[in-house]
Amino acid sequence: MIKKLSALLVAGHCFAISFAQPLQTKPVIITASLINADSTTPKAMALNFLNPFIKGRKSAAFNQDGWLSSSEEMLFIHNMTIQYNNVFINLYVQPGDSVHLQINGALINEPDFKWLSISGDHARISTQLNKWHRYFSTNVYKKFNLSVSLPAMLDSVKHSYAQCISILEEYTKQHHLDPVVKEWAVNDIRYTVSYWASDYLTTKDSTTGKPLYHHALFSDPLFDQYNPAGFQSMMFPYHLWNYAYTLLKTDSAIAQSAQQGFYQKAASKAIKLLIHEPASLSRDYMLFHALSTYINKSPLLLDSLPRLENYFTDTLTYRYLLRYASETANPDLKEQAITGITYLTKSKSQTKLPAIEIFDYLSKRHPGKILYVDIYATWCVPCLEEMAYLPALKKQVDSSKVVFINLCLQSEEAGWLGLIKKRNLSGENYFLNDDASKLFMGLYKIGGFPTYMLFDKKGKLRTATAPRPSEKEDLLKTITKLLTTNND
Repeated sequence: MIKKLSALLVAGHCFAISFAQPLQTKPVIITASLINADSTTPKAMALNFLNPFIKGRKSAAFNQDGWLSSSEEMLFIHNMTIQYNNVFINLYVQPGDSVHLQINGALINEPDFKWLSISGDHARISTQLNKWHRYFSTNVYKKFNLSVSLPAMLDSVKHSYAQCISILEEYTKQHHLDPVVKEWAVNDIRYTVSYWASDYLTTKDSTTGKPLYHHALFSDPLFDQYNPAGFQSMMFPYHLWNYAYTLLKTDSAIAQSAQQGFYQKAASKAIKLLIHEPASLSRDYMLFHALSTYINKSPLLLDSLPRLENYFTDTLTYRYLLRYASETANPDLKEQAITGITYLTKSKSQTKLPAIEIFDYLSKRHPGKILYVDIYATWCVPCLEEMAYLPALKKQVDSSKVVFINLCLQSEEAGWLGLIKKRNLSGENYFLNDDASKLFMGLYKIGGFPTYMLFDKKGKLRTATAPRPSEKEDLLKTITKLLTTNND
């Protein structure tokens, strides 16, 4: 086992050499064709290109000829995912690649991706990687004991990693995995195990109840977290942010400043902590992610942070941060008509809407009113927790001037109806079916749930990162500002 792991680590070192040059972007193009389809065949895809410095995803629907395409600029060789037919398709791509998927609707209910053919760049690699990832993600999982000491947890993590490598070795023998796929899988296993262990990063002392921070676990050499080769796995950014997020918790003044609305102070303290990490693309990502969370609250934040560019090791990663800040400060909607939307009337009857540009539809339906839009899923625990704050919030808002819109995505329709009844969810309720959910999330760059948006009296999107119901004071201030200013 040691010899095998050593060989794989050497391969990883060779892979890292390709990252030594300054970053450059090239597009990855995905096309897909749909054959033998009927009315029940899924007609849309959600495409997660997974450039770690671009938030959100894209989506596309098959046209009348059964064709779709999408593209995104990419930085690294890594896996990307496409959500279709209730599964994730994993592709191995590098900047400049063009990949084609053929979907056979007649086989759509067959297992093991019998309905899928991959062609184009790295087709054989992608086909093998996709099947391995499906096998591993559906058959292997480790739940760790969170009450143990840090050394004991590290031993458990290393043991789990070794077990997963053994599973990979056996799978490789049976399926003759290409060395490129095997190398990728070793890296992906490393950060999948770290994801399984992430709940250990913040625990509580069993005696005092005080928080304990174990971010040192993720800086162990096993994870090699400053090696840019880590970016070949989509799980690596999760590892980096879990580490950085826990590290930032060690300075309580950061969270206190953010809670008080002093985002420049919070960001400055976060920067001071993070720049002590080794200069690397990994540190760039930690800075990008940390600062983007504060930008969500204060879009013009970067204007108050001098010499920020000096802390990034690559100019391109800093430019991604500037782009994100600009897009957050100046949100723009590119509307597209979507079918598959159901409206629940006041009498609790369901109305299937025709193809609509949903936000244009809502602003025309409620002219001159502020729209607070809650985008959620029935299975999303944070979404449900936020709903508990809505009744108190609505009592402090003039319902003749502010409309609460609830958009349910990626859920079962029966579950949506049950949730509305159980929670007595007032406001306007809409349900988007699977295809509509995919298109909506890609079109409006919805990165996850819950997401909250605010539209002004003229129907213009003012923020796609509005305060949550639990952030009542911030939300009420924002709504009051929109009500009392002349929107241009």
